[in-house]
Amino acid sequence: MAEWFAAGAAIAGTVAAAVGTTVGVAGAVEQNKQARANAEMQAQQLEYNKRVEEREAARVEAENAENARRQREAAEELKARQRALLGKSGAAMESGSPLAVLGQTAADEELKVQDIHYAGANQAQHHREQAKMFAYQAGVARAQAPSKSSLGLNIAGQMASGLGSLASIGMGYANYSKK
Repeated sequence: MAEWFAAGAAIAGTVAAAVGTTVGVAGAVEQNKQARANAEMQAQQLEYNKRVEEREAARVEAENAENARRQREAAEELKARQRALLGKSGAAMESGSPLAVLGQTAADEELKVQDIHYAGANQAQHHREQAKMFAYQAGVARAQAPSKSSLGLNIAGQMASGLGSLASIGMGYANYSKK
């Protein structure tokens, strides 16, 4: 009777070890699949962020160009008003103070335009750098996803563990049956 009990316990242990190994392998496969899906989803979000930053850089550049155009237009209007006022006053505009005023106005207005270009270019560059960082992070996310070879190693580890359990059960039964 005790031998039947030992045989039953060995069979139950064998079945439990086989089920445990199967569950472990299935868990490893699912875990790998989920980790890969998570990494891909993260990479896609980062690539979306990259595209948003690239669009923002383009928007900033377009806005910058329009602001510079408007500033140049305003500068031309200011210079025209100055010439009209100087002409109305009867000042000769070929030399001296009136010419210096017009020249200084032109220089000041061009500096304003250049300031607009500089600020816009810096802002656009910031968005481009952010886009590059998001692209890099997307690559890192994909690179950190578990590979198929790591899945194979995990499955092999689960199988080895299961075989070890089976061997242990078999040794226990063999030792018991010798008694």
